[in-house]
Amino acid sequence: MGIGRKPAHTVIQDGKSNRQRVWEMIRKHPEGISCYTISRRTDLNDETVRTYVNSLRKAGYLERGDGVGDRVEFQLVRDVGAEAPQVRLDGTPSQQGRGTEAMWRTLRMLDDVNATELALYASTSAPTSIATAKNYLKWLNWAGYLSVVTPAQPGKQARYCLAHGMYTGPIAPMIQRRGQVFDANLGKVTFIRQSKPPHE
Repeated sequence: MGIGRKPAHTVIQDGKSNRQRVWEMIRKHPEGISCYTISRRTDLNDETVRTYVNSLRKAGYLERGDGVGDRVEFQLVRDVGAEAPQVRLDGTPSQQGRGTEAMWRTLRMLDDVNATELALYASTSAPTSIATAKNYLKWLNWAGYLSVVTPAQPGKQARYCLAHGMYTGPIAPMIQRRGQVFDANLGKVTFIRQSKPPHE
């Protein structure tokens, strides 16, 4: 059995993922910075930094400059903004988490929404099923991020809105396999499901 990715809360510090911290360091030094320097300034494992930097280079965000080994400097040639690019090891775009991010953005933009509408809006950024949207709404509601505008009725979906003061930041809260919600904006688990949810 292979080793899967580490749970998000083990690779996020101060509300930022490892990739985000590497990307921010690169953007601070667009003229060139080495993996060695990034590792020391972010306190991240050398291999973690090297893997992401190589992915960015293959994706065309960076170009190799002078130096040898981990002292090779990489120049930023394609700056796409503050959010770290989601790329696979071979440099191709990764769709992981895009649907969740799109749903979170939609909840902030709309006054209220049901699962079908949320899936429709989110799908303009990444394919999102109604079942996925319904599940995300359910978990965010349990965690206190949402308020129920109209309860579900036979043949009619519940409508939700973002609860007052519950937009915690641009990173979408994540539902983790262990039955909890992790919010990278806050850098902590905000809800753990017990045998019975607080409210359906």
